[in-house]
Amino acid sequence: MNPSTQPSPIRVAIVDDDAIVRETLSAILGQEDGIEIIATATNGIEAVDLVHERMVDVVLMDVQMPELDGIKATSRILAAGGKTRVLLLTTFDDDTFLDGGIAAGASGFLLKSTPAAEIATAIRTVHGGGKVLSPGPTSRVLDRYVRGQRPSTSSTAELDLSGREREVLRLLCQARSNRQIARQMNVAETTVKTHVSSLMRKMGVGSRLEIVTEAYKRGIGG
Repeated sequence: MNPSTQPSPIRVAIVDDDAIVRETLSAILGQEDGIEIIATATNGIEAVDLVHERMVDVVLMDVQMPELDGIKATSRILAAGGKTRVLLLTTFDDDTFLDGGIAAGASGFLLKSTPAAEIATAIRTVHGGGKVLSPGPTSRVLDRYVRGQRPSTSSTAELDLSGREREVLRLLCQARSNRQIARQMNVAETTVKTHVSSLMRKMGVGSRLEIVTEAYKRGIGG
């Protein structure tokens, strides 16, 4: 194949407050075909800045970090409406992290015990638009969201949501930004912000992330 026709490598940023983890992942993943480690960061704030400053295809993001944790950083990165995908890594198999990551719009959730080759495969999968979860979290997600074993059940009617608010909620649960929602609904972005504020008030929460988390808790996040 002519070098000029070869696909561009997947540009990956590694974010972790542990220098050994950053260096190890950079060294191992950097040897994988089609993957290029373009930068590293030590916390969520640096990660958000990095994505704004450079073209990053996939962020390999630790969950627990100082300054700004990985879930909040994921929410900020995806709210900007770019093409960057986020793959969360954590030491702890904890549903709080899993739920938060799903709500924030992360494309994947892996344990740090995952072999490097599988992490590389996950990077390729999420870059292609797919979703990945470690086996343990996957089984619990299936139990709770696919088989209907949710923490509680409710409906949008009980929240007295308008048709527009229900549509905005549905799109928020798909990790769409305000700009993307505005385009899809053919309304002004300020109108979307008004609906989001109304959803927060009616659901008794204080952020977009909490809207989605609460929706899943109520069984209306699908």
